[in-house]
Amino acid sequence: MNRKLLVTIAAALLGSLSISQAGAAGGLYLGGGIGQSSIKDTVSTENFDTDDAAWKAFVGYRFKFIPIIDLAIEGGYTDFGKPSQTVGGQNVQFKLHGYNAAGLLIFPLGPVDLYGKAGVISWDQDIRTAGVTTTRASGSDLFYGAGIGFNFGKLGIRAEYERYEIKDVDRVDMLSVNLLLHF
Repeated sequence: MNRKLLVTIAAALLGSLSISQAGAAGGLYLGGGIGQSSIKDTVSTENFDTDDAAWKAFVGYRFKFIPIIDLAIEGGYTDFGKPSQTVGGQNVQFKLHGYNAAGLLIFPLGPVDLYGKAGVISWDQDIRTAGVTTTRASGSDLFYGAGIGFNFGKLGIRAEYERYEIKDVDRVDMLSVNLLLHF
């Protein structure tokens, strides 16, 4: 593809974003993100502590009731990947994913948002040792997080950290970068 055509397409896309708005509008938004999950646990009296690629998709609604604080609700799905590590001479793999619902407290500072979030995740987990599922569990537990977002008209990008309090797992964290589309 020639360079002039790429520049023309990019200019047309950026021009259609209505960048004149300083912050995110209230209302419906869709988003998705990629990042890294970290799972730490004790498996057969040895430490399991490793990372893997993770992703998520979500839908939310932002309320602009108070001038200095916005509130939002989100529902989504998170897949923590399949982190694996050799423990006791055998390959151990965690497979963890779940649906979640959260509330966000947002401090809008022009095009920048600082926010905290808290919610519940309904999760499923499989632990495979040497290729065989040895433990299967599910449940619902709390999670919380914080992040920073940047808004460019109808598009937003945010970076966030989340900690999941999954029962019987020592620690589950996720760092992610998310893209949002505001309607």
